[in-house]
Amino acid sequence: MADGLGAADGECWSGLDEEFTRQVAAVGGTAEARTLAGSHTVGDPAAGKARPLGLPLRLRPGLREELEALAAACARMIEVIAAAWEDDPRLRQVITLPESLRAQVAAARDTRVHVLRLDLLPQPDGRWGVLETNANGPGGLAVAGRARAAWRPLLTRHGIGLPRPLPADDAAWTGRWLVGLVERETGRRPDTMALLYPYRADRNSVLSYQDGLRALGVRVLHADPRTLRTGPDGGATLDGEPVRHAYAKIRLRDLQQLAGDLGPYLRALRERTLFVQNGLRTRLIGDNKLCLAVLSDPRFADLFDPADHRLVHRAVPWSRNLALCDGPTVRRVALDRGHHVLKSPLDTGGRGVVVGLETGDAAWAEAVARAVAEGWLVQEYLPSPRLRDGSDGSPAHYDLAVGAADGRLVSAFARTGHEARLNVSRSGRLHPLYL
Repeated sequence: MADGLGAADGECWSGLDEEFTRQVAAVGGTAEARTLAGSHTVGDPAAGKARPLGLPLRLRPGLREELEALAAACARMIEVIAAAWEDDPRLRQVITLPESLRAQVAAARDTRVHVLRLDLLPQPDGRWGVLETNANGPGGLAVAGRARAAWRPLLTRHGIGLPRPLPADDAAWTGRWLVGLVERETGRRPDTMALLYPYRADRNSVLSYQDGLRALGVRVLHADPRTLRTGPDGGATLDGEPVRHAYAKIRLRDLQQLAGDLGPYLRALRERTLFVQNGLRTRLIGDNKLCLAVLSDPRFADLFDPADHRLVHRAVPWSRNLALCDGPTVRRVALDRGHHVLKSPLDTGGRGVVVGLETGDAAWAEAVARAVAEGWLVQEYLPSPRLRDGSDGSPAHYDLAVGAADGRLVSAFARTGHEARLNVSRSGRLHPLYL
């Protein structure tokens, strides 16, 4: 997290290629660059919430392999947690689930992490600082890929060196990856795929999958998951048509709130008549903030491959379910807000995150009491690195996000801003990131 003031001011992480940033800033003033920047946006254009991306950034050589290894290890460890959760009372105690979904998740058998996004704060001591494990329908990956590909010809013409492309830089990647995933997991190539999302949700990343699927000749159906019904064979149907494969973009908070209206959808996932990326159990566990408490706690080391645990444990800041902490630990958190962050387990987009450094004493005490009562994640505060010169000419905090599909690094972006939370749904600005 970034506090905007204090100890993090002036800290610059050595992994960012600052010479590249200066070169791109010089190109960014050209008319062609301004047109290019305005043509790539995040947010939902249909809702009037589209915002332009920032200028590209680049990491120094050699870090791509480190990030890929970290993402792959995180994915494997989340799979272990998902597989063991039902039978391990320690895991069920730490990673609590809402009553409306607990039985559904227990009955589900999916444990694969097909795609995830790690949100990272790189630290001066070499730690990556894993803040989020989004094993749901992570956004930003395709948007950043298209932007990297679009900037490549212009930057190359100006003599700016670039690394080899990432898979998501190919506009067809969304469709090719998703079709390939379905074929591997189900044994059949889909002729039709549904894109499932609550109609009020941001459609930007969903549309990129629509375009990729259509480019491969796959018919696409858009649907709110609440409109699915159960057919005669027990599978899901949409307007009477069987639906066997889908890309699901449903936030965990929405899944919890809509659970009572999602009977056919949940049944199809539970009984495996409907395939979606990351399934049900995997996303409710791998996208749950409390998953970080397991990755951080050395008492769970026996569950994991030792090499994976060594790599990931160092990257995850101290994280616990505050409801399970002893009295002295809770008092320490309550008295030392400057070194702690609280996170509601199922929230996204920076909602339900309380950063101690930006919170008054009374509000922090209230947040700690609520976190204890509701079983929130408490996490060590990590300062964010800063750009020497942000894209608007002023110093800015930034974080990194990397996406991995099937254990392979496929995309990356950075977010800059001056708030404590750099989420794009707030005021953060997304930048395509070259690795």
